[in-house]
Amino acid sequence: MRLFFSILTALALASCITPDDDRFHVGQSDRSFVIIGLAESAENTSARYSLLWRMIDGEGFAEFDDRYLIQAETNSRGSIRVRGVPGEFLVFEVRPGTYALDGVYAIIRDRSVNYVADGLIEGPARPAFDVAAGEAVYIGIWQSNIEDVRAVARLWRLDDADLRAALNSTEGLVVGPVRLRETYERAVVCTPRRVNTLSQRRIC
Repeated sequence: MRLFFSILTALALASCITPDDDRFHVGQSDRSFVIIGLAESAENTSARYSLLWRMIDGEGFAEFDDRYLIQAETNSRGSIRVRGVPGEFLVFEVRPGTYALDGVYAIIRDRSVNYVADGLIEGPARPAFDVAAGEAVYIGIWQSNIEDVRAVARLWRLDDADLRAALNSTEGLVVGPVRLRETYERAVVCTPRRVNTLSQRRIC
């Protein structure tokens, strides 16, 4: 009888524990965790930029689907801002694999008119990075700009101090080590097309 009550007590205590479902546990997931920093160039801060990273499938990109892409946008709701560090940080839980930059897109709002700057990378060379299952990586701060009516983004810096500052502001969003991950140049076949008939944005 005493054993029976001990089991009941243990079950009751277990039911009171709130699981950490909102935290990413490194090495314990079949998903991956990516942190990206975004910053606007000083001369072009009025535009809203969107960097589209897509998973590579063979020699080309996987289908255009939320399951296979990372869309990092400046001034996003829920982004992490750190005093003394330019721009903002965004976090994504994604499928493991290789991701490459499809392109950059900018929208400039001028009263009631929106101007766009497309920055599709027709390539074939473009920045890419790898991330494994259960791994958490940081790929640095990417600076966006508009050059000759074209939206562009380049790696500004990849610094462990920026990563630590971002992690200190996330209140334990990641449990375990986050690795700095350098991007490398990858050739990806690109057949430009519009996202849909109503959009001016092009993708590969």
